[in-house]
Amino acid sequence: RTGSVPFHRPVNRRALPRYYEVISNPIDLQGIRDKNIKYEYRTADSFLNEYRTADSFLKDFDLMRNNAIKFNGIGSLLGNEANAIYDFVKGLIDENRKDLTAMEEAVQDQLNGRKKKPKKQKEETSRPKADPAQNVVLDGVEVNIGDVDFGLGGDSDSD
Repeated sequence: RTGSVPFHRPVNRRALPRYYEVISNPIDLQGIRDKNIKYEYRTADSFLNEYRTADSFLKDFDLMRNNAIKFNGIGSLLGNEANAIYDFVKGLIDENRKDLTAMEEAVQDQLNGRKKKPKKQKEETSRPKADPAQNVVLDGVEVNIGDVDFGLGGDSDSD
């Protein structure tokens, strides 16, 4: 979004010193990205958890929106852009709720030292048994690469 540029980095203190008098808890997209890189978000929504108190991904976008409206006013260009950014992020979270919930639970399990047990798959009789050298361990789960169907079909262009 081209209108999101003012939200990419913290507000310049020299250019707008009054901003930091009005806004006590500033946040910007760079700050949200940095928190994400440091794994400070445990859930996509505004839940309390033992690591941070109400310091979540969507809550920070809401804070950014509220700061823009507080400083620039309702209906202002920046206030409207902040609303659009928040609505976009919230829409993505809502659309992907099932996947996000599964990932959040997997992360919580890893943090608690629990590993998800792999599901037993039925062995197909038409496929030859894979060589043990074709097994790979991914996140504590052994995967037989010989049994993975990459959807490329049986024909190959190679000689």
